[in-house]
Amino acid sequence: MTREQLLLELQHDNFVMLRSSPVHGIGVFAIKDIAKGCRTIFSKGVGEWIKLSYAEVEKLPLHSRQHIETYCLYDDENYFVPDYGFKLMDLVLYLNHSSAPNIMS
Repeated sequence: MTREQLLLELQHDNFVMLRSSPVHGIGVFAIKDIAKGCRTIFSKGVGEWIKLSYAEVEKLPLHSRQHIETYCLYDDENYFVPDYGFKLMDLVLYLNHSSAPNIMS
């Protein structure tokens, strides 16, 4: 990203911030209105999601399991872990699951 692109993104595509939350300790909060269908709230392809089975995750050290269980998406059989690990934290990792979501990834 160039300097000019960064300035444009900061001016137009900066929608959320992390703040303390009484529900989960840290939450993602909108700092301006987000139009329905907006996709620029999410990161621009910083990496891929790698599928790890529950059995693979269970063999990892406790601290790694806790990161995955806290921050990663999952389905009936797998977790989806960012290929850059947890040395870089994307705001999207802080989005909470909801039975009545107001955002889709």
